[in-house]
Amino acid sequence: MPELPEVETIKRDLEKEILYKRITDIRVCLPRIIKLPGLAQFSTGLKGKFIKGVKRRGKYILCILNNDGYLIFHLGMSGVLFYQRKNENISTRIKEKHNHLLFFFEDGSKMIYNDVRQFGKIWLIHANEKLPEIESLGWEPLEDSFTFQEFFRSVQNKKGNIKSLLMNQKNIAGIGNIYASEILFLAGIHPLRKADSLTENELRKLFLSIRSTLNKAVLARGMTMEDESYFDLLGKPGNYREEVLIYGKKKGNCPTCGHPLSVIRIENRSTYLCPNCQKN
Repeated sequence: MPELPEVETIKRDLEKEILYKRITDIRVCLPRIIKLPGLAQFSTGLKGKFIKGVKRRGKYILCILNNDGYLIFHLGMSGVLFYQRKNENISTRIKEKHNHLLFFFEDGSKMIYNDVRQFGKIWLIHANEKLPEIESLGWEPLEDSFTFQEFFRSVQNKKGNIKSLLMNQKNIAGIGNIYASEILFLAGIHPLRKADSLTENELRKLFLSIRSTLNKAVLARGMTMEDESYFDLLGKPGNYREEVLIYGKKKGNCPTCGHPLSVIRIENRSTYLCPNCQKN
């Protein structure tokens, strides 16, 4: 699933490629991915409009229209946005049969929403409307307002395991399974540790690990796994796979101590750790 670094990469690419380009036509090939409004209203509400700004909130991409409405994307498990300039093709292994939504711009370019597993969601809302899914999101971990003091207050009395807390979007927005494993390894904390058992020093290490890991992954333009489910707006894979510490290394050894890595299940997700460096 695209997480904060991947979504942030796409958001920045959109800012470079599609701003102020008027939408001349829409083609919806899978109507059920449009959650609001109805299909006819979705198309008529976008034709003739242009995107004047792009924001990210957690794993959501918010495109601000010139009428101050919002075109919102959640990429789900395998959603990808592609941009094709006029007379240009993107060279990827993504199949056209999974192209579910196409936007055509006045300069002959187009933007494609492709989604193999079809778990993505798209909304078009008015300027004064609120989307509950976004309103309920927690802290943005890379913003200045996310301080250690705020993080400490939000964690110190929680009873659940720390990995689940990191992935709870109502606590911190944008962290998913991949980066939660990486963050906890870098901080030397076992994923099953109860949040309220962590010392202030451990929480400080965890806070710094969140910042460091996510910033590094954003600079690497996200992570494309072996299944190649993520690409940036121009069809290029993310580079964080070259820098990943433990995630996905089922038969690997710890890069710190050399001990064989372990894989456990937390909330039905594979969680990678070093049992020597991350003792419970």
